[in-house]
Amino acid sequence: MSRTNFFDNFFKLLVLLFWPIVWFKWLFIVNTSISFLLFTIYLILSISYLIPFIYCSFKYRDLESIVFLYRLSTLVSFVLTLASFLLFPKNLFLLSLKMIFIFVYFYISCIKVYRHHMDEGVVGILSALLLATIAILY
Repeated sequence: MSRTNFFDNFFKLLVLLFWPIVWFKWLFIVNTSISFLLFTIYLILSISYLIPFIYCSFKYRDLESIVFLYRLSTLVSFVLTLASFLLFPKNLFLLSLKMIFIFVYFYISCIKVYRHHMDEGVVGILSALLLATIAILY
């Protein structure tokens, strides 16, 4: 398996793993230990993805590419969303930090679609809008 194929599949797994966690919290009344466990598992998987991805991007001088920025902003906004949604729903600082990173995620997704003509950015635009809606309505 090539380096890019591994990173692509692992990133898709992380994106697909995020939405059932949000859905689970939205539909069921969960206690703090389950929320902490879900957040910890997602955080560990995200860190285990980001460290090799940043290392390989640094090694191949790919730190300023749109794919790197898109994936980094996606995972940071997902982790902040889970932290504020699952663990600290009344923390205003975390809410404002989350909204900033959701806006960055939206902006990078728009650049990915309109400037680089990559269709994956449409998913980012829709995800950012959905995350902002969840943050405002919850």
